[in-house]
Amino acid sequence: LLVMLALVACGDVAPPAAATPTFAVDTNRITVSGVSSGAMMATHMHVALSGLVRGSAMIAGGPYYCAEGGLKKGLGPCMKGGDVGLSALVDYAKSSAASGAIDDIANLSDDPVWLFSGKNDAVMHTDVTIAASTFYSELAGTTPVLVDDVAAPHGFPTLYSGASCTSMAEPFLNACNYDAAGELLRALYGELQPRGEATADMLEISQPQAGDATMLPTALAYVPAACRDGETCGIHIAFHGCQQSTAFVGDVFARKAGYNEWAETNNLIILYPQVDSSKIAPLNPMGCWDWWGYTGDEYATRAGEQIVVVKSMLDALAGTPL
Repeated sequence: LLVMLALVACGDVAPPAAATPTFAVDTNRITVSGVSSGAMMATHMHVALSGLVRGSAMIAGGPYYCAEGGLKKGLGPCMKGGDVGLSALVDYAKSSAASGAIDDIANLSDDPVWLFSGKNDAVMHTDVTIAASTFYSELAGTTPVLVDDVAAPHGFPTLYSGASCTSMAEPFLNACNYDAAGELLRALYGELQPRGEATADMLEISQPQAGDATMLPTALAYVPAACRDGETCGIHIAFHGCQQSTAFVGDVFARKAGYNEWAETNNLIILYPQVDSSKIAPLNPMGCWDWWGYTGDEYATRAGEQIVVVKSMLDALAGTPL
């Protein structure tokens, strides 16, 4: 014990993470959303864990498994538009479900899906987001909501937080007088109570086995007062985009994107997982979520390393395997 304490004091061993607090979780109210690479991560998690995740929302995202394990296709038609090979993506999802690598596709049939493509997005072509809509329709017969009439750049649109609505700059929140967080949460949960004041402190949540998944040691979570007091609450997972983790912008995305104000009045815990950046293998200097396979071939399945970490956090928050 004395040796361990000495090593910790010298900085050679990180101190143990605080235990994750547990809450009464409504498993019928677990949903995901994300922006850019986070949007790709959201659809991967939704399709892979459709027995648990009940809906998804994507800002500047594309169809499930679009890159097919390769960065070349990811940077090509999966961002610039063109033929993304939709039939192959649908077939991959079907075969993955048949083998048990992802959950039963039938779970998706009644899940809400909300998609957003900014009119001034110069990074992710609208055709790619439309392909995501078509993917859900062909795979599961769902009819996603597509919003493509807001003059927003590549980023997360807010009412008033972040850069101007005409620029793409850190923290990649854009004050477009458009409450994307509120719109997507309404699409996923139906009618909500009006947004309130986000008065609770942000919690740090351990990300188990984060290093193996190229993730940061801790995530952030916003837990409303009612949830802390024992009321049953849903969980919404919000995936940041590239260069938007705590390593790049601190807690700005978690505090300013607009989710927490809706969470406070609607019994929702908001979980903000955090991915790391890497300048060597795997090459990921911008801290993007794995949507092209840098963590391994199973990245879009239940066994995907980043999906496993996020699922572990959900289990920890609920105090039981979900």
